[in-house]
Amino acid sequence: MNKLSKFYIVIICVLFHASPVVAEIWDVHEKSLGAAIAYEDKATDPKFDGTKLFLDGRYFFKNKKGETSDRRKCCAMPSQPEYFYGLLDAQLRFGLEESTGLEYVMLDFTPWATLYKPAVESSKDLRATADLVRLGAVRVISDDPLEVDYYTELSFFRAGRSGVYQWNRESPQAITGAVQLWTGWSWAKTKVTGYSDVSNPFVGINFNLAWEHDRFGSVYLESRFINGFSFSNPSRGHPTVREARVAFGYLKQLTDNLWLDIVGEKKSFYFDEGGLPGLYTMSRSVAADFSYHW
Repeated sequence: MNKLSKFYIVIICVLFHASPVVAEIWDVHEKSLGAAIAYEDKATDPKFDGTKLFLDGRYFFKNKKGETSDRRKCCAMPSQPEYFYGLLDAQLRFGLEESTGLEYVMLDFTPWATLYKPAVESSKDLRATADLVRLGAVRVISDDPLEVDYYTELSFFRAGRSGVYQWNRESPQAITGAVQLWTGWSWAKTKVTGYSDVSNPFVGINFNLAWEHDRFGSVYLESRFINGFSFSNPSRGHPTVREARVAFGYLKQLTDNLWLDIVGEKKSFYFDEGGLPGLYTMSRSVAADFSYHW
């Protein structure tokens, strides 16, 4: 049985035995919990190729709405801010073949965030729908398939805007998108001997674009690129690290609380040591992801 046949069997099993899992959506109002079955390949070490179990969650400890004010603007319109405290995103990945066990850990914690939404709906076909600012976010990753011992980000801020293009308000379909800029400091260490630990400032961008239909769901593209840099002389400004993820998927709300996300992704790291060859690692996966939201 080849790898493609094994993946189809995995997907069929998931569709008929659904477990809750987190779907990758941008609304910070959503708390979620779930699991997914995936197939991962192209890892640097082939022992990490194979069937995986993902466990995901999203949670926040507290939120409250502020007063609508003309001085607080979203999308050039008066807006009502909503404050969030203690936003937490997490994902664990387990290898179900070769006894590799827990292979991937991701924790993302934001102590404070503010969401601004227009208090008055715009009549424009192309309109912004929300502004989001996160301060002091910390993101920690350990990734065995990518040979990353640890990767830690401290974001001074993450700030972005989401919007929609709808040529007809009566239409069931629309184009949506969001862009978020990141900056801060990161630390990283690879499992490969000989490469130095990394500590560098970074800048990054996270964006998505989707075609959405009220009945059929949405097809989306999402990317994140985080690039480390140095203030030193370019010939001496090593080591640095780059982290990236690109995903393409289909998202569908099945019931009031249950979502299905079928997604393919590629993730990668690049360590630039300077005197050594650049260390590039990557993996790709396809997953059927069910999530329960409340």
